[in-house]
Amino acid sequence: MKIKIPMILDQLNDDNFEYVEGAAGDQLGFSSVRLLKSSEQGYKKEVLYLGSAAVMQQIDSRHLPSQLICLADSSLQFENNKVHNIDLALIHSDCDIEVLLEKIADIISEYHQIYTEMIRRITDNRGLAEIINAMTPILGNPLYVADADFKVLARTDCVLEQPDQWRHIVENGIEDGYISSSVNDFYYMKDLVQKTEHQHEPVFFSGNALYPHSFCTMNLASRNKKIGLVTVFETERPFSIGTKATIEFFSDLLIMEIQKNLTLISNEGVKLGYLFAEILTGNHHSENELRKVVNYVDIAFPEKFFIVALKSRHDKRNRYEMTFLRKKIISLVKNTICIIHQNNIVMLANESSSQFSGQGLSEIEKWLQDTQLVLGISDDGSDIKQIRKSYQEALTAIELGLKSEREDVIFLYDRYRFVHLMDVLANLENSEALGHPALARLQRYDQKKGANLLETLYCYMKNGRSQAQTAKELHLHRSSLQYRLTKMEEVMGVKLNHYQTFLHLQLTYEMMKQLSVAKIE
Repeated sequence: MKIKIPMILDQLNDDNFEYVEGAAGDQLGFSSVRLLKSSEQGYKKEVLYLGSAAVMQQIDSRHLPSQLICLADSSLQFENNKVHNIDLALIHSDCDIEVLLEKIADIISEYHQIYTEMIRRITDNRGLAEIINAMTPILGNPLYVADADFKVLARTDCVLEQPDQWRHIVENGIEDGYISSSVNDFYYMKDLVQKTEHQHEPVFFSGNALYPHSFCTMNLASRNKKIGLVTVFETERPFSIGTKATIEFFSDLLIMEIQKNLTLISNEGVKLGYLFAEILTGNHHSENELRKVVNYVDIAFPEKFFIVALKSRHDKRNRYEMTFLRKKIISLVKNTICIIHQNNIVMLANESSSQFSGQGLSEIEKWLQDTQLVLGISDDGSDIKQIRKSYQEALTAIELGLKSEREDVIFLYDRYRFVHLMDVLANLENSEALGHPALARLQRYDQKKGANLLETLYCYMKNGRSQAQTAKELHLHRSSLQYRLTKMEEVMGVKLNHYQTFLHLQLTYEMMKQLSVAKIE
C-alpha cells in the first residue's frame, strides 16, 4: 500500500501549498506520519514527516527525510535544486502543527480502511466490477480496467452525477468488449499507447476534438509483465494533484484481482474470450465449457469448423494496433468468435462464415496486403477437442507458407500438409540418417561427373513415374530417359520399381529440400 503526499494534500482541502516531487517520487509511499525532529538520526523512508519551517531549516538539506510536509508562513521559500531528492510540500498556514498532524493521521487511517475494505472484496470474490464501483466515488470519476490486449474486463456502472458523459464514452470507446477507435483517430490512439507503453506510473492526456474528456491511464504490471491497464476519465470532477497518486494506490489492488481469478469478470463476452484463449493454450476444460465457446459461433457439432489465425509480418507490432485490426476483420467476417492470442488474431469459424470463399476472400486478401498481415486457415474439424490442434495447423500454415517465399497472404494448411510432414522429419534428431543412402550416392555421382541424374529423378517422381510425361518435360527422347533411369539404378544400387524403396527415395528428397531451407535460415 502506497500513500503519497499529493493524496494528503487533496484531502486537506487547502489550496495554499507548494509541492515538489522528488527524483524517486514514483517509488515512494508511506503508511504513517510523525513529527520532524532535528535530533532524529536516520529518517525512515516509509514514514511521512511533518515539521515546522524552523525545524526544517536546522537540518542539512542533504539529510532531510525523503517524504516531508513543512508547515510554514508565506515568507518561507525553498530552492528546488536543493530539495530535488525528496518529496516535499510546503503548506502556508497558521494552523497548529499538532492539529495538522492529527488531520494527516486521520487521512492516513482512512486510506488504510479503504485498502482493507478493498482487500476484503477481493478475498470474498466480489468481482472486479464491484471493486471498480467502490473505487469510483473515491477517485471522483468513472473508470474501466482492460487486459493487456485491450479487452475491457469491467467498468464503472454505479450511479453518477454526469451519467450522459460516461455513457457517451462507453458507447463510442468500447466495441465488442474491446477498447476501440475509428480509422480517423487510430493513429492518435496509437501515439497514446506508445507514450504509455513503458511507463510505470499514470500518464495524463488532455481532451481534444476527438476525445473531449481528459483521462489518466496507468499500466498494470506484475513481475515486469503488463497484464492490463486502468483508465480514469475526467467527467465528474476535475482531476487534482492527488489523482495520479490515488490511481497508483489502487493499482496494486487491481493487479491482485486480475491475477486472482479472471473468470470473475462480469463481461460475459470477455469471459468467453478468455475461455477460448485457454483452450488454444492447451488448458484442460470440460466438454460443457468447450460447448460454450462453439455455441457462441452457432456451431452444432458434428458440423465442421475451422480456425483462422492472422499474424503480422512485423514482430513488434503494437498491441493496440492488433486490437484495431481485429476490429476490422470482425467487420469483414461474420458469425465468428475472434480474440487476440499470443499477439495473433484468432477466429473460430464455420461453413456459414462465407466470407472465406469467393468475393469475400478476395476482399480479405486485399485488406491483408494493405495491413501487412498474413492469414492461416486450418483443416476442417468436427470434434470440439480438436480446437487447439486446428489452431496449431493455422500457425503452421503461416510458418511454412512464409518459408516458401511465395507472395501469398493466405495459407491453407491443406496445401502444406506434406511440407509439414517433411518439416517434422527434417527437424528430428539425426534426421539425415533417416534418409535413403542411395540418394546421397546419386548426388555425389552428379557432382563428380557433372551430370543431372538427381534432377531427372525428381522430375520422374513428380510425374508419378510416368516416362512419357517425364521425357516431355525434360525434352528427352524416351530411349534417352530410359538410359538415365537405368544409370540411376546402377549408381544407387536400387530398383525404382520397388514400391517402398521408391517411396523412401521420394521422402528423402523432400526432406533434403526442407533441410536446405532450414540451413539457409
